[in-house]
Amino acid sequence: MQSAFAQEAIPLNDLSAFTNKAGNWKIVGDASVDISKVNVLNTKPGKGVLASIHEKGKYGQEYELISNFKHGDLDIEMDFMLTKESNSGIYLQGNYEVQLFDSWGKKTAKYNDNGGIYERWNDSKPEGEKGYEGYAPRFNVAKAPGLWQNIKISYQAPRFDASGKKISNAVFLKIILNGVLIHENVAVSGPTRGSLTAEDVAMGPIRIQGDHGSLAIKNIVINNFDKKPGTLSDLTYKTYYGNLSEKEDLSKQKVAESGKTDALTWEILKEANNYSFVYNGKYNAPTAGEYNFRLQAAGNSYVKIDGKDVLPLEGRDNNSFRQAKTTLAAGDHTIELFNNKTEGWMKPVLGLWVSGPGFRETSLNTLSSGATGGGVDPILVTAPTNTVMRSFMDFKKTPTAKNIRIVHAVSVGSPSNLHYTYDLEKGAVLQVWRGEFLDATPMWHDRGDGSSRPRGSVTLLGNDMLLGKINGQSAWVADTTGSGYRPKGYSLDDSDAPTFNYLAFGSTVSDHLSVVNDQYFEREVKVTNPAKDLVAKLAEGTSIEKVSEGLYAVNNKAYFIQITDKTVKPEIRTVNGNQELIVPVKNGDLKYAILF
Repeated sequence: MQSAFAQEAIPLNDLSAFTNKAGNWKIVGDASVDISKVNVLNTKPGKGVLASIHEKGKYGQEYELISNFKHGDLDIEMDFMLTKESNSGIYLQGNYEVQLFDSWGKKTAKYNDNGGIYERWNDSKPEGEKGYEGYAPRFNVAKAPGLWQNIKISYQAPRFDASGKKISNAVFLKIILNGVLIHENVAVSGPTRGSLTAEDVAMGPIRIQGDHGSLAIKNIVINNFDKKPGTLSDLTYKTYYGNLSEKEDLSKQKVAESGKTDALTWEILKEANNYSFVYNGKYNAPTAGEYNFRLQAAGNSYVKIDGKDVLPLEGRDNNSFRQAKTTLAAGDHTIELFNNKTEGWMKPVLGLWVSGPGFRETSLNTLSSGATGGGVDPILVTAPTNTVMRSFMDFKKTPTAKNIRIVHAVSVGSPSNLHYTYDLEKGAVLQVWRGEFLDATPMWHDRGDGSSRPRGSVTLLGNDMLLGKINGQSAWVADTTGSGYRPKGYSLDDSDAPTFNYLAFGSTVSDHLSVVNDQYFEREVKVTNPAKDLVAKLAEGTSIEKVSEGLYAVNNKAYFIQITDKTVKPEIRTVNGNQELIVPVKNGDLKYAILF
């Protein structure tokens, strides 16, 4: 097997990793889409992006992009951008298609929508029955055409015995689209429609469909799982009972039970509390490299490899996991696992999972010993009608930044499955998302912490105040300092959609968001007698670019701001390394759309 790209990003400096007979795929530096035009992809010279420029109506496998390497089990992640009404797909092993499709705004997704697992096909069946076994995504979280979308696929190839007979089907272990799990453990009984081969195969290429519309792809990362997993052997245990501390010298304690076992389990115990046990054995690392150990243990525990701490002694509850990485040479290593529990309310649990070079995470414990769950049933809030809910809301400006808590947040849900959070302290739309509404478990379970969580594909907009005044290149005042800001709550219209009201800069302000075509939000802000030089900041990000007339892409095409009023003259300004989209507020009316 060729595994040149195992656990690595595919360099998109040229097309050497692929075959494309028709020549419709090329390497470019960037891509963009005018969302008002069907199947139009604009590109810029450079490297790092794959682009397929295809005229609709021309079909055939010569337009596909086919990898020169073949795979079995693998994980693949990529960012993709679709043109308006575009249609493509990723075929695992050349045979099993995950659909890429412009499904923006569809309330109900089908198997042929974005992220769907395409149907199988049998020409010998009657009309209306030829297609079968397609799987729709759980939710439609497709973004607007022209925005970068992210997909992660964990795929397990079909299995064959020594004679070549298939003994298990291909399985999509997980598909995550735009941060939302849309498929889990979906087995497909055979190749989907348009497959490279009629029957299942052990090895096959990645195919990307290029004959149904134009699209762009970047940041392809592949993990080829072509190596054997690590294994445990010579596993022995000793158990001890009594109110022993986690640092007790067990050599001075009486051994209650001892023996051998093939896998780790707490079920060697005769008592469910006030126990300690130690496992010793060998861990065989088949390939030199980095190994990740993930442990679940009730109470105090540690894991040592070759006498050194991988997971040092630490106490956790029975629902917690901790993990650490270590580099191992190929061959046998000693492993020692210790667990001590003296808290009667905690149920025993023990699980150890390891992933390493060329193999997926595998369990070293018995099925009944680990991952007890034990959590509470989630408290979910749906939005069958326009729904308003107050709570705390946490967010991070960047993945590595500190957590920020909005204490006067109002989340607004809609039956269109488009939702947003409003910060009453600043008159700011913090975030928008597509999918289900809220998880209120953190707020309402037990004592609660007052917060809720979005249940969908979230686009963070930021919580700076919308209105402000600027002087040249002065920084935007993110809070309400100097604005005279005073919140005045919100009022509900006949459909229970809120309009937020506040005072700022000597004016009364109303702020209303409405859903348009089940696709995006239109925001309308009215300011009575606006102050001189008053402006609004519609977006801030690392990059803001004008894509077409009135259409601006934010944060490397994470979302769009659209301004349809041609009399408004937006300004893109750069301050402290970031860019801002600024518009004047002159006549008191401000209207724009948030497309995501």
